[in-house]
Amino acid sequence: MLQISQADQSQAGKSAWQGVFYTMGPDGARESDLTSMKLEGTTLRFTTPPDGRFEGKLGADGKSMNGTLKYGAVSYALTLARATADTAWAVPQPTDRMPADAAPEFEVATIKPTDPSWTSRGFHAGGRRISCDTETVDDIISFAYGVHVRQIVEGPGWLGTDKYDVDGVPDLIGEPNLRQMQAMYRGLLASRFNLAFHHETRPLSVYALHAGKDGPKLSKSLGDPKRLPDTSFMEWNSQAITLKATNVTIADFVWAMGLVLDRPAADQTGLTGRFDFTLRWAPEAAQPTDPNPPPGLFTAIQEQIGLKLEATKAPVDVLVIDHVDRPSPN
Repeated sequence: MLQISQADQSQAGKSAWQGVFYTMGPDGARESDLTSMKLEGTTLRFTTPPDGRFEGKLGADGKSMNGTLKYGAVSYALTLARATADTAWAVPQPTDRMPADAAPEFEVATIKPTDPSWTSRGFHAGGRRISCDTETVDDIISFAYGVHVRQIVEGPGWLGTDKYDVDGVPDLIGEPNLRQMQAMYRGLLASRFNLAFHHETRPLSVYALHAGKDGPKLSKSLGDPKRLPDTSFMEWNSQAITLKATNVTIADFVWAMGLVLDRPAADQTGLTGRFDFTLRWAPEAAQPTDPNPPPGLFTAIQEQIGLKLEATKAPVDVLVIDHVDRPSPN
């Protein structure tokens, strides 16, 4: 379901429209605020986080729209019909969040090798359904423990090559937050992969994060410092990546950068406290169609938040794999 309204021009900038895109699943509704929306003639385009893109054309009767919704390289035909008093749905209610102090585990989880034809990947939470697609065990460890894959050492070669899909639900009611999802995957790695490791400090190639020459351009967060941080990729496509950070420490930002950098990042800013900011940059392989494309990541970090990444070597905590098995049967 797509809910559209005219935007408040004083806050919405150039866009005259705003909207919310709802998807329905067995565990309830999932809502996503649209990150952009544009109507040109009879063609509607909108984007939804992290990398959803829709383009459709209004029918001659003005009551329907046929289009395509894309997530990464996967496309879906999507037909929208104008709602009437008889056909309109009630706005779906999202699944309630779990209490922040809850400690969920997977009640049931299916692990299977990824279909080689499947191109989507990532970690997902939709209502109570927790899943990931096309992820190696290295990727799952990285997500669960908040480390870069290069900080996972001495495991068997298949850890970084064999790809799996995980699909399950927690043993508690509600939708888990990021920290709870990570804990669920840590339990899964122990119970289904028999993962065992120990910590060591080793010198690694890293990107050291420093304050820029003109100083940081960061706003102190106005949120409750007891609330969890949020690093959400609001846009991720071939043209641009947008990271919206709310109530984050620099350590939280460094972890998010590990998802896009080829090596770990190390915080050497000396900054404390929590911050709110948005960072937007062009992927390395981007071939911009925008006449004013965003800068590359390193430039964006300097210009937009006043920090700087420099390649160096530094002592880093690593996870040394002592034992791991391929997943036990479902």
